[in-house]
Amino acid sequence: MSELHFDFRDVFRAGRYGLSGKKLSIHFFGVALAYLIYEGLVYLSLLLVGGNAAGEFWNRYALLPVCPSVDYDLEAVTAGAMWLGLFVFFIIFFSTSTMVSKIAIQQLRGDSFFSIKDSAVFFKMHWKAVFGPFVGLIVVFFLCMIVPNIVGLLGKIPWVGKIILMFSSLLIPLVFFLGLLIVYLLLILNVSLFFIPAVVAAAEADTFETIYQHFSIVWNQPWRIVVYEVLLFGLKLICVPIWAIFCLLGFSMVMLPVRHLLPTDMMYFMGNANAWLGQLVQKVAALPFLDGVAVFDTIAPSGGFSGFETLFMKLTSIFVTLSLLFIIGLIIAYLFSIASVGNTIIYTILRRRVDGENLLEVVAEGETFPDQNTPQQGEVEAVPPEN
Repeated sequence: MSELHFDFRDVFRAGRYGLSGKKLSIHFFGVALAYLIYEGLVYLSLLLVGGNAAGEFWNRYALLPVCPSVDYDLEAVTAGAMWLGLFVFFIIFFSTSTMVSKIAIQQLRGDSFFSIKDSAVFFKMHWKAVFGPFVGLIVVFFLCMIVPNIVGLLGKIPWVGKIILMFSSLLIPLVFFLGLLIVYLLLILNVSLFFIPAVVAAAEADTFETIYQHFSIVWNQPWRIVVYEVLLFGLKLICVPIWAIFCLLGFSMVMLPVRHLLPTDMMYFMGNANAWLGQLVQKVAALPFLDGVAVFDTIAPSGGFSGFETLFMKLTSIFVTLSLLFIIGLIIAYLFSIASVGNTIIYTILRRRVDGENLLEVVAEGETFPDQNTPQQGEVEAVPPEN
């Protein structure tokens, strides 16, 4: 079992614990699946729009995912597909985050052999506790909003509405507390975006226990939540760029011989990748630590190759593009891994501060704490002397 300090120093462990093959694999799979579904929904909607909508969108963004608020004249069906894709991403992220949080808490408890399959089984058993609190908090929020909305609708009635508003105004001091409750619910809902996977994984809580734990930590330790999340955000700003530098330099070292031996071909591959990734390769080439490497230099794809050569050049360009997408996925996966592990550690600290419970000290299912009066292995039970 890891020895935690149960203070801010433990937050900095997230960078090291997050850099794990199992955790990165889970989040990478989630990112890749969400990306494929999102892009598939977007381009399917563009095909449904018809005309040259798909071609124009491809020429501008290609395989680069864009959000619904992008500065682009989107049809309603395409905007709806994007919002649906974001909802799917939300589902996938919290699913994989719960799995990673479970692996993290087991690792902190000393169980380094807790596998991806075990975490998937755990999520399958507790998925309702992951998404149930969101549904519950949103339902309660809308129920609280019913009263002011009803008063507003009644106030629109001619003549009678003004009288209703007059009498309703007498209840403003009481309704004020309802407003405070609504604000508090919004705060809890925002905090739950950080801690629901951690609470479910660490405490194996059900839906109501998960909601209660959020109310508990927000009410008792609000300043620690803010300070620890700021520290975790700072850790992400340090660790993720370092990981990105290593990934991009690793790719550059592998491709450098090809760049020097076949410079024109390499720039052709990168030119295609740059076009297919929405000019992303050019932005990567402008990074300071890649100056002089020249692996990411591009040229616009043009003629000069035979039909046979062009086919293989296109296929190679596809593989290079997929490799770049793989690297981007790894970088995002590490960001998500730090977030999952860091919030699990933070919740463990907050739980210790709130009620003194150490979530790392658990008893395996089916085991019991040894009775002090029961002889342990290697001990001989003392027999009282006969009178």
